[in-house]
Amino acid sequence: MYSVIECGGFQHKVTVGETLKLPKMDAKVGDEVTVSKVLLFADGGTILVGAPVVSGAAVKLEVLNQGKADKVINFKRRQRKRYRRTVGHRQQFTEVLVTEIASGSAKSSVDEKAKTRARARIKALEARKAQNVKPTRAQKIAAAKAGK
Repeated sequence: MYSVIECGGFQHKVTVGETLKLPKMDAKVGDEVTVSKVLLFADGGTILVGAPVVSGAAVKLEVLNQGKADKVINFKRRQRKRYRRTVGHRQQFTEVLVTEIASGSAKSSVDEKAKTRARARIKALEARKAQNVKPTRAQKIAAAKAGK
């Protein structure tokens, strides 16, 4: 069973138990979000195509993480004119777990093992980030003062 949803101006093909990164949503970690803009719903041989959306269909998502993607560098230069401009950008995203796809009588839900695995993966990523954090300038100064 799968579905095509529209979220943040983009279309995503989703299945139950899948994690995906969507554009930033106004939801806290652990919240459950329902997306009712279902453009297509497929269950085995049955395919429902919306015009523009499938009526009565909904996809439930659980927010796992809020974050920023890798930095994208935009560099401009003009040949022989001493013109150089560098701009960096980090797109914000919301990582979600698809917990349920429903349309009328057909319904598919994720099991607890998949939820636990997704949450454990997010915690492992956060722990790995915490280990690689460099001390700030203020922390270095405080450590130097404490050492004297």
